[in-house]
Amino acid sequence: MDLETNCWTAVDELNPTIALLPVGSTEQHGPHAPVGTDTTIAREIAAEADRNTALESLVLPAVPVGVAPYHATFPGTLTVTAETLRRYVREIVCSLTDSSIETVILVNGHGGNGQTLAEIARTCTQTTSLDVYSWEWMRALEDDVGHAGELETSLLLALCPETVGEPAAGDATAWNDTVDGGVVHHFTDGFSENGAVGDATDSSARQGADVFETVTGALVSFLERVGSKSSSR
Repeated sequence: MDLETNCWTAVDELNPTIALLPVGSTEQHGPHAPVGTDTTIAREIAAEADRNTALESLVLPAVPVGVAPYHATFPGTLTVTAETLRRYVREIVCSLTDSSIETVILVNGHGGNGQTLAEIARTCTQTTSLDVYSWEWMRALEDDVGHAGELETSLLLALCPETVGEPAAGDATAWNDTVDGGVVHHFTDGFSENGAVGDATDSSARQGADVFETVTGALVSFLERVGSKSSSR
């Protein structure tokens, strides 16, 4: 069930035990993909997993701004500190403690949020009555996703093609180049002129549909695994 589009009586009748919290970012995604890419993908994956699980789950409103200071030199990027994201997400999670929810899954769409969300999940599990987990769609794939590259752009072509421009190739293929053990670049424009990392020119809606099916299937499997664990306590 989508929380934003339902009334409280519908939520009460469902009596959900699992909450999915999409966490995204508002940041540059090259010259062809929207700045809301990470939020859109996280929200759509959470919604599809909700539709395909046998458990009573609730999709919470997405968190649209994450930790993305390294993209800040590109127009359109918004960012918050890890401390701000940590406090905000933790308070959302804690607001569920007096409800029917037993398990919360933080559905992450932005790699830069990963470490912070993992810490939130661990801390909230230790300090509240909830079991909280961090899940990231990029980790459900064997291939490297990159940034505004082929796989991420293909997902957008499958989910919201009207928001995607002509797919472009990035100027770099890897993050965090190092010299003698030190990271050389602090900001993305130091190694990618157009902001993309990877080559999106071979992206397709068909490929995106396959990726979407794979990652949503992985999330359904994960939430049913951890949801059953919580229900058996």
